[in-house]
Amino acid sequence: MMFQGILIAFALFAVTRTLKQYRKQKVSLHWFLLWNSLWITVIGVALWPRSADIIAKFVGVERGADLAVYLAVVILAYLVFRLFVRQEQTEKEITKLVRKIAIEEVEK
Repeated sequence: MMFQGILIAFALFAVTRTLKQYRKQKVSLHWFLLWNSLWITVIGVALWPRSADIIAKFVGVERGADLAVYLAVVILAYLVFRLFVRQEQTEKEITKLVRKIAIEEVEK
């Protein structure tokens, strides 16, 4: 019961932080809805833990906790991939900008 309370409190904290970032326009509507859906799902599973077992059995996983771990690994792997792609794109843009500035400096 204590773990459920901590989980719900953290999820509510995360929802408020996501809302704050959305209001500051640091997060798009798409990501705001996606993250809040995740945190609302966490709250739902914390309140009704058996629902995760039902969903897990429906998709072919033995326990709800196992399903949560599998989903977390997949989501984290995808987010790491997105960060990697964004970093590569940023590095290319910086290289292009530095070259442009260097050429302009030589021409002066």
